[in-house]
Amino acid sequence: MKLVLLLVLFAVSAPAAEPIKIRVYHTNDIHGWIMARPDKFQPNRMIGGAAALASLISREAGPKLVLDGGDWWQGTPEGSLTKGAAVADVFNAIGYDAVVIGNHEYDSGAEELRGLVAKIKVPVLSANTYGADGKLAPWVRPWIVKQVAGVKIGIFGLTTTNMRRLAFPKNIAGLDFRREVDVARECVKALKKEGATVIIAVTHIGLEQENQKFEGDQTLAREVPGIDLIVGGHSHTFLTRAIRGENGTLIVQAGSYLVKAGRTTLEIDPKTEAVTASSDELIDLWPDRVGEDPAVKKIVDGYIESVGKIFETVIATAPAAMGRDSEHESAMGDWMTDCYRELMGVDAALQNGGGIRSELAAGPVTLRSLFNVMPFDNSLVKLVLKGSDLRAAFEHGVGLERIVQESGANIEYKRPAPAGTRLASITVGGAPLDDAKTYTLGTLDFLTNGGDGYSMFDRFVSSEATGALARDLLNECARKQGTVVAPAIGRLKQREN
Repeated sequence: MKLVLLLVLFAVSAPAAEPIKIRVYHTNDIHGWIMARPDKFQPNRMIGGAAALASLISREAGPKLVLDGGDWWQGTPEGSLTKGAAVADVFNAIGYDAVVIGNHEYDSGAEELRGLVAKIKVPVLSANTYGADGKLAPWVRPWIVKQVAGVKIGIFGLTTTNMRRLAFPKNIAGLDFRREVDVARECVKALKKEGATVIIAVTHIGLEQENQKFEGDQTLAREVPGIDLIVGGHSHTFLTRAIRGENGTLIVQAGSYLVKAGRTTLEIDPKTEAVTASSDELIDLWPDRVGEDPAVKKIVDGYIESVGKIFETVIATAPAAMGRDSEHESAMGDWMTDCYRELMGVDAALQNGGGIRSELAAGPVTLRSLFNVMPFDNSLVKLVLKGSDLRAAFEHGVGLERIVQESGANIEYKRPAPAGTRLASITVGGAPLDDAKTYTLGTLDFLTNGGDGYSMFDRFVSSEATGALARDLLNECARKQGTVVAPAIGRLKQREN
């Protein structure tokens, strides 16, 4: 009897088993920035890059995963000129556990992407990407189940369904990007059937912001129970404080351009193998603090050397920096569209705000710096449009999340405002826009193909593809000017509602 009592007392007083802790390192929207570079706010200090990331991860002795949320390579010469091979080598060297396909992975077309995926040794996921035959696209996997510290972890991937306005039609011809929420439910069910007790979604669908109408990570967390962690991408959100979604799902995202990495800690009950707690932190990738992995640095340095000789060529000088602004007219947008308008000889020029990917620093202007401003292989198109359709284009553009940048027009607009009521006044060439007249417009082929929702460009009177890349025209413009000076701000004026 005493022995039984002692055993009972021991069982009551025995400490609970320690939770299993698994670290999940996560990146997203690298856009080719595998190299360290001077920090924007501390120019004498380097930040970012794959070698620093690899060094940070290698310090972790315990069980871990490394995941990426898409948009791997488009954005730097090292990424774009190698069509992603440089980033593929980095993924392989670091030993990522899974990566998801982003919209920019299709910038060179599906066949190029298929070749790139073949170079990536880690699982490439996208459970909602289907071919014309109704089957999952052959270059992706829907999910994986990975055993970490004895725990079965299911990981599935999702690519944004907004591909129709984010990619050239020819690059995604025959592909169907199915609704994320519907596919996610199927994935959770299938992974649980395979015995996964922890489920992670790696997504390139974006984090919803105020006044945005799309189904992103927060919708996913709300509508699909059973997801423990969403590693997000696409919206370039620096989530310094992770979001706890409905159903207990933790939503994380590490910004963009590999200046920070995310580190999520999952605490897992050793008996049930279910997540009992989770948290996340963003870590600055300072090489002088976290170090640089020699093997990964060697890979990166090799790619830098191979493109550096060409792209460090100085073509002009900028006396002052030219910035960009998502919500207002910017010096960078004014200069770019002025270059388009002058060299194309058109009445007006239009640049989508989201296509301006970098600022221009004061000092030498190099081929690299202009490439970083416009890394996309977008060609310029000359349209002849009715005034009514040009009006519709500017009406649409001032209502976008990243406001239109333009040259040739002076616009007063209301924002936010319902569609059809945003333009308070507009002149082109100093005269009120006449809906009955025709005007010439220079813009990007991405937009004339319906990108960012510019459907009115389908109603052109005539269209002429110049064949010239936008960044090549910017190079020509900078060389011609010699000294690159920002135009005076004032062509886009916001009026109070």
